[in-house]
Amino acid sequence: MAALTFLVRGTEGLKKYNYDTKTFTPAVFDTTKRCSTICMSKNGELMAVCNGEKTIVYNITADTVVATLDRPRTMLMVFSPLNTHLVTWRQYVIDENTPENTPNVEIWNIAQPDAPVYSFVKRGQSQWEPEWSEDEGVCMRACNAELQFFENNDFKSVAKRLQRDKIGGGYMAPGTGNYHVGLYVPSLKGAHAYVQLYQYGAFERQAAIAHRSFAKCDTVMMNFNKSGKYGIIQAASDVDKSGTSYYGQTLLYFITTGGESNQIVLNKNGPVYSVEWNPSRDEFIVLYGFMPCRATLFNTKCDPTHQFGDGHYNEILFNPQGNMVGLCGFGNLRGKMKFFSMENKKLLSDFTAADTTFFEWSPSGDIFLAGTLSPRLRQDNEFKVWNVSGKILLHQKVATPETQLWQLKWVQPPNVLPAPAIPRPLTTQEIAASKPQAYRPPGSRDRAPAAQRSLIDHGGPLPNVNKSGVYKPGHDAQMNQPSKNAIRNQKKRENKQDDNDGRWERGVTTQAAPVTTGVDEKEKKIRNLKKKLFQVTKLKEQQKEGKELEKNQLEKIKTEGVLLAEIKALELS
Repeated sequence: MAALTFLVRGTEGLKKYNYDTKTFTPAVFDTTKRCSTICMSKNGELMAVCNGEKTIVYNITADTVVATLDRPRTMLMVFSPLNTHLVTWRQYVIDENTPENTPNVEIWNIAQPDAPVYSFVKRGQSQWEPEWSEDEGVCMRACNAELQFFENNDFKSVAKRLQRDKIGGGYMAPGTGNYHVGLYVPSLKGAHAYVQLYQYGAFERQAAIAHRSFAKCDTVMMNFNKSGKYGIIQAASDVDKSGTSYYGQTLLYFITTGGESNQIVLNKNGPVYSVEWNPSRDEFIVLYGFMPCRATLFNTKCDPTHQFGDGHYNEILFNPQGNMVGLCGFGNLRGKMKFFSMENKKLLSDFTAADTTFFEWSPSGDIFLAGTLSPRLRQDNEFKVWNVSGKILLHQKVATPETQLWQLKWVQPPNVLPAPAIPRPLTTQEIAASKPQAYRPPGSRDRAPAAQRSLIDHGGPLPNVNKSGVYKPGHDAQMNQPSKNAIRNQKKRENKQDDNDGRWERGVTTQAAPVTTGVDEKEKKIRNLKKKLFQVTKLKEQQKEGKELEKNQLEKIKTEGVLLAEIKALELS
């Protein structure tokens, strides 16, 4: 197997790190001290770098420069699937040197990088990049009112168009030969938003393979499986009109190239955090519900096949081979990580990687790279390599507090490596030990608890120890003796205990005396009657002052004679 390497980009420039030798290795791009962005090809052969002066394409395997583009302000880049073209995006600006409608998205032929082969204007970053089929037979570009298709990388003319009044996005399904295209049309003039799936070339409205409409929808995302046969639609609304969620509402739908379209039923209310396909199987995991969220595995019939339990997660991370998965909580969560085997669905490890802002599996699929990067966290930037069992294999911190790390990226091999061996699952005792423990101050974390320290054999009597054998801090043991009141109270408790023990030995038991309040029932009645009589007197005074009384208040005044009679009868009885 080739050596595992990854790229490190930060204030010190761009460097290549060899994991096998645990050292930074020289590379042709090491002189790129000012590096604003990098992009890797899918097979790990090419890398594009913008250094603030120009955009350079390197061959990482041969350690050579492939092409140089005169674009100093490139911010985003993406390679075509077969590495024949590079797409660059720069901020859309209007100034004295850049007139209005100057293209900011450009497609470059890497073999002939003198000038872009196609360019257009895309002011925002939403779906800015064109999408290719896996064999580069078709390239799709989303416009405001149409999807444009170019065939065989011929960008001189548009081969086909898919037109609607307004288009929110287009999605090219994976696969070769028999291409499928997903279309999202947002709500327009009160009509429902909808998603349609077409076979490439047959773009008439009635020719849609599958159709799904949404009454409430602001954004839509489509996520196809590796074969492109199945897709998941995430329809999200920014405002939940039912008022049950502050974060809006997200609904999931399942769509197939066979024409099926179903809603995925989730059994817990709350937002949807992540949906990911297994890269090697036709199954997917959904994280959903209010925290702690729920993780559920579904098959292609949208039936739940396994529950991974509830936890504080927001990301699903399959290894490249698909035989292990990590459920992790990053960002505003504590960095909790749980790894499961996809063979038998058993828990492999449960640990926390605090302050983690970046995660990526290695190409081997048995270790991963995690880091604390800027600008999410500007202090204590570092990167670590962990194995699935939670052991740190490599830990590298920045040289100075001012040094920052911006990006980490594994160099991918041309093909997916064989699936790694799955570690032994955790036992019941190990799972219990991994659960959160009681908080202990930093000064006592490396020491045994106080209850255990009192039982440690130090080879002789401990100084400053009371009769119970518990250590009392202080230079003088007399300073820690109990007070006179404490001694007296202790004796009372001991005498009382001895007295109770004696009764039980003689078979004598005592019955609790009934609790009395000191006031009998007759006095209670007299007191309540006098209270009512006082209220009648107050009402009569208000009536004399000319205040208008309510009907129920006048009725209460009439009961004065009855109250006096009842009080007199009770006092004489």
